[in-house]
Amino acid sequence: MNERVLRMRWIAYASIATVLLGYGLFGHAAGTGVTTVDLEAESMRVTSGAAGTYRDPAASGGRALQMWTDATASAELTAPARARLVVRARGDQCSGAPAMRVQVDDQLVETVQVRASSWADYVITGAWGAGTHTLTLSFANDLVTDACDRNLHLDRAVFDASIPASSPRPQPRVLWGLGPGIADAVAAPVYRDAGMGMVTTWYNGPDDLAWISGYARPSTISDLYGSGKAIELVVWLADHPQYAVGEQFQRDIEVVTSALKGSGPHYGPLYVVLFTEWETYSSEPGYPERLKAAYLKAAAAIRAQYAGARVALGFGGYLWDSRGDRDLSFWSDAIAASDFTSVQQMQACDNEHDGQSALVPQIQTSVRQLGSYGKPVMISHFKLWGGPECQVRAFDKFTKTMLNDSSMAELTSDGLFAWNFMPDHYLNDPGPVRDSSTALISTYSASLPPSPHIPTAGVPG
Repeated sequence: MNERVLRMRWIAYASIATVLLGYGLFGHAAGTGVTTVDLEAESMRVTSGAAGTYRDPAASGGRALQMWTDATASAELTAPARARLVVRARGDQCSGAPAMRVQVDDQLVETVQVRASSWADYVITGAWGAGTHTLTLSFANDLVTDACDRNLHLDRAVFDASIPASSPRPQPRVLWGLGPGIADAVAAPVYRDAGMGMVTTWYNGPDDLAWISGYARPSTISDLYGSGKAIELVVWLADHPQYAVGEQFQRDIEVVTSALKGSGPHYGPLYVVLFTEWETYSSEPGYPERLKAAYLKAAAAIRAQYAGARVALGFGGYLWDSRGDRDLSFWSDAIAASDFTSVQQMQACDNEHDGQSALVPQIQTSVRQLGSYGKPVMISHFKLWGGPECQVRAFDKFTKTMLNDSSMAELTSDGLFAWNFMPDHYLNDPGPVRDSSTALISTYSASLPPSPHIPTAGVPG
């Protein structure tokens, strides 16, 4: 942390004593004809983390609440019937936007990416009745680098009955996929029984060019697109780092894209994840700069080859955990040039933190940060490795933690739109765990409409 940011932090810490412990409710808070209840954020009670109030003439009450670490503030207020919740906030942007978690009565309602640098209203989707409620606002993804400091600023929250309350949140839906090969995926029981909408294939180097280009000839690709399926291509070149940044790869990726476009008559969405786990490729000085240039060039070539293709850079998920976000500032321009964001999620089945799979905080944190860039998020490939019994036991525990309404609502609110599995014993072996996991995946499964001629079904953006 550089001296400037450190000094800013110490000034902010010193102002924590200015946090007010009372509640500030304004407008019509009781009686008949109630239409709005306003809560000034600077009067909320800070229950965790570091936060403080400061003067701001642009704020509604002339003051605002700043959170400069992961922090939580709450207050009780009486909401009118059929009210919509509106939170006025802004963020200091730093390798992504601040994530504001909104809870009503201890239930997560929405996680909002606060991308505005000046005060803006964020309308929160939810359903609640008239009466006393506890509103909790949290800053969930603090980040400080040598170049920037991410913070969340809160002005006020309003329950406004003049705006009709929204209907209950719809069921979270995700485009599930299966790999690592098209034929094996289509034949797998979980693919059929869970209603998965995507198949995954891999390109691991120039030796794969011959067989993958063969997809251009038969009707395999066209049939998949015609039945409303998407295709994911994962490009992993850790064994060929110089090839990844060379001209031969640029020529080869056009051939691969053409093959996965297919020969028609049906076309559909092709998601290309380039250089997945790029962090493992090379420690050679200047290599990240060369790889980023190769990514930008290849992404343009892929789109030129097929209008139905969408491209992302593949990050390694193992560098995220519950401690916070990564510094992705170097890759900001590559993310901006991407159609979606992508992260892999792989761990040993016995790797646990705080009694749960290390994948739980890894997925939550990475999806939240990548979603803060305003692009849809894909888990490009998921895998638990280890012995058969360990895999099955760990996956059973993992699915019960992550594949439920609350968790899936939070992940999709953060931007998750697709999740691809690399199967092993936990999805292949018949038994109660595979059956229960298949049922859970099916519960949150999104379907793509058939797209006979135009490659737009399911393509974000």
